[in-house]
Amino acid sequence: MKEPPFRFSTKKALDELEVELNLKEKNPYRESMAGKSYTPGNPYDIQEYLDYYEKLNDDDKKFTLMEMILDSLPAQPNEFDFFKYWQKSKSILIEDYFIHEFTINYWKDMTKENFVRSDIMTPKIQDLIAQMIPDFKKYE
Repeated sequence: MKEPPFRFSTKKALDELEVELNLKEKNPYRESMAGKSYTPGNPYDIQEYLDYYEKLNDDDKKFTLMEMILDSLPAQPNEFDFFKYWQKSKSILIEDYFIHEFTINYWKDMTKENFVRSDIMTPKIQDLIAQMIPDFKKYE
């Protein structure tokens, strides 16, 4: 499978989402990441992120918000919430695959060295990719 082109959150998308979602007030890690190409998500705001995502028409904002959603998933307080939000996120990743292609491929290779909760997210992303790859053997 060919690796997708590199993509990152734009400053414009980060700045606009910061205002629209009041991230400075609600995300305790926002200041430590200010100016970076990545914004950590607040696990307590994941439903708000998912609801807001559905209202967006801007692909850059969708890309950035999905990074926040994926970051928030493994920090859910229990397994039930994790799976509930994973199913919603998974549907979005499939539906908007071309927006999130880079993110999906980035997260599939996460390890404990670069993401503490990779044991939760990496297998889910790898399963998602496996579901999306057609079975080429049946065409041979």
